[in-house]
Amino acid sequence: MGQSIDIVRSSLPAPEHLILEGVDEMASGVVIRVRAKETPRCPACTGSQVSYHSSYHRTIRDLPWQGKPVRIRLRVRRFRCQNASCSRRVFAECLPAVAAPRARETVRLCEAIGWAGYALGGLPASRLLSRLGMPSSHDTILRRIKMRGRGEQKEASVRVLGVDDWAWRKRQNYGTMLMDLEQRQVIDLLPVRSAASFADWLGRHPEVEMITRDRSGLYADGGRQGAPGAAQITDRYHLMSNLREAVERDIEQLQSQARAQLARQGEPGGRKSKKLTRIEARRQRCRQARYQRYLAVVELGRQGHTQLSIAEKMGMGAETVARWLHAPGFPERQIRSDRRRDRARYLQNQERGQHPSQPRKHYSSGRIAALLSKVPPSLSAAQGRHLEAFLRFCPRAHQLRKLILQFGGMLRWRKADQLTAWMEKTMASGFSAVAHFGKILRRDLKAVELAIETPWSNGPLEGHINRLKVIKRQMYGRAGFDLLRARVLPWDTSTSI
Repeated sequence: MGQSIDIVRSSLPAPEHLILEGVDEMASGVVIRVRAKETPRCPACTGSQVSYHSSYHRTIRDLPWQGKPVRIRLRVRRFRCQNASCSRRVFAECLPAVAAPRARETVRLCEAIGWAGYALGGLPASRLLSRLGMPSSHDTILRRIKMRGRGEQKEASVRVLGVDDWAWRKRQNYGTMLMDLEQRQVIDLLPVRSAASFADWLGRHPEVEMITRDRSGLYADGGRQGAPGAAQITDRYHLMSNLREAVERDIEQLQSQARAQLARQGEPGGRKSKKLTRIEARRQRCRQARYQRYLAVVELGRQGHTQLSIAEKMGMGAETVARWLHAPGFPERQIRSDRRRDRARYLQNQERGQHPSQPRKHYSSGRIAALLSKVPPSLSAAQGRHLEAFLRFCPRAHQLRKLILQFGGMLRWRKADQLTAWMEKTMASGFSAVAHFGKILRRDLKAVELAIETPWSNGPLEGHINRLKVIKRQMYGRAGFDLLRARVLPWDTSTSI
């Protein structure tokens, strides 16, 4: 029996400050009766001359035992201060190691609730804590997280800073995420995306020596204003992503030229009858309607309308408007002839000798651009066959593949001295989109060279932005900035909630 009492006594929060009076097991859980061990000092004058006044009981929830809820019934004593010059006449003893003033949970239970809310959010954490014997409402859990987020945060000292934007709502409102790339931790979250806010943050952190960013000029301007002595580095992921987008546009142009050449030469084995089938007539009508919309979009773009305003007027997606405005010509819709049903019918007709095999004329520019950027040993057998078929259809793509592989090799092997020669090759290549990409690199040449030479990039930051998206969607409308910031920043165990 004495050993059991010792186990209970050692399990109390701050056992060095409490005296165990008894343990009662009830239908609702376990009740532990305790009181303070030492006589306190007056909090106003810190005098030790005090006398007993009265007492009251305070019920505090604690961590569960074997899944059963535990309540601590603390007998709190009141005292009189014997110092005649003290302004405080009566005071109650305070035990901050056990529970905060007016709190209904112990400090350790409050921390456990905060940890669960930080990891899971409001409702999921509430369901889990109820199963573990620590019932708490989702509002209380979210309040614990926000209280911790509003607490005093230690000002981080960062040398290598990563910065990127995240979307409140895509294409409308954006915020800014800041990360210490050496510690690989998110250090701050800003509710807006602007050069002024970024420069203001850098003004409070003069120790920043390097800044990694995307290729937009917004963070570049903010970095020059807030930290003029810091070296700016362009992110390698965004470099390859932008080059791949340029390659996609050139691939679309190459396919248009190849199809036009086949049409002029006349395809062997084609239909001799000029009468269109019902499916071909329907496709032609749809193409004509789509072509008229394309002309309307191009005309609105020439008049100076923004992409969002054009999308609203035409009832289209903003991405489609952007793709049409940047396309070298009318983007033909690809006919999906590789579906399982169509493929089976095609093979059946070929066995019957009804028509010979015809060369493929439509390829996904995004897929081809991804295959062109991969080194040959990393291609699978199916990918290699698909790429070879495209290169036979567009032989000029061999030169495009050579350019993108050379740029990837520069990034991989840290050969910044070859960058100038590569940009000159793009200018003389005849590919308009890739040449424009090489021309734009000259505006930020020093940052691109540092991206090739140094190991720093925004790769870890992109992972945390994906985590932010998951948190934001998980909490739906409850993801205000205070709550979102508290869940994105790392949990500091030294900060009490």
